Amino acid sequence: MRILRVIGAVVSIGSFLFCSFILLQNPYTYSSVEPDVFISFTIMYLMPVMVAIYASISRKAKLLLVCSIWALPLSLYGLATPSVFKFFVIGPILLLIVGILMLKNTRFKE
Repeated sequence: MRILRVIGAVVSIGSFLFCSFILLQNPYTYSSVEPDVFISFTIMYLMPVMVAIYASISRKAKLLLVCSIWALPLSLYGLATPSVFKFFVIGPILLLIVGILMLKNTRFKE
């Protein structure tokens, strides 16, 4: 169970850093990101990833599942692009797997 907590926290932090880097240092444009794009990425990807850090550390499997499903639509949209944005899907998928495994482990203990 401890390794799942560590994997969840590392995936969440990695996803947060990757998204922040892409938003602030976009390799495809030299201008700053538009405010509406920044707000939508914050609400749809950065917020669930930040909550997933808490959920994985505190062993809240259901909250981790909610966070991964919350971040999945934007990451699936990024998967359709032929650029670096397709790697956004890795974080929510791994969080979903960790959440399912955490939920299974808590059900077997009870």
